[in-house]
Amino acid sequence: MEEPKVQQETVSQELAELKAQLERKEQQNKELIERLQRLHADFENYKKRQARESEEVLVRLEDQLLTEILPIYDNLERAFRSFNKNNDKDSFIEGIERIFAQFHAFLEGKGVRPIPAVGELFDPALHEALITVEAEDGGKVLEEFERGYQRAGRVLRPSKVKVSKRKIPETSQQSTQAL
Repeated sequence: MEEPKVQQETVSQELAELKAQLERKEQQNKELIERLQRLHADFENYKKRQARESEEVLVRLEDQLLTEILPIYDNLERAFRSFNKNNDKDSFIEGIERIFAQFHAFLEGKGVRPIPAVGELFDPALHEALITVEAEDGGKVLEEFERGYQRAGRVLRPSKVKVSKRKIPETSQQSTQAL
């Protein structure tokens, strides 16, 4: 009769060990879930912080750009104030020309360059064709309506242009119509 009692004790011990293992595993799972939740919260906070910092950098860059443009604005304001006070057109035009040169230097300093247009071959990556006209020499930019600009190899704004397209010779048109 001893055997069933020994078996029962062995089974009881194994059961106790299995219960202890289960409790340890449940505790480990609980700790892992809590850790995962903390990591998720940390990552969400990191994303929010990065978005906030990116926005702050953008605002600072805009502020810097505006600070660089303000002297040009101030000079325009002075030119108009002076013109309204003295009504001297020649001085006003001279002042506006200086302000234009100042603004041109600002753009050049930022790496902004005009896109060559008139006389160039039409390039849809650089030019926007508003009008096309027939001419002997097709595919050339004939007129620029609005200058385009590029910076660091990227188009900021394409040139708005009039483009020539090759004239179809009369004989070709007649033979096409005859078909």
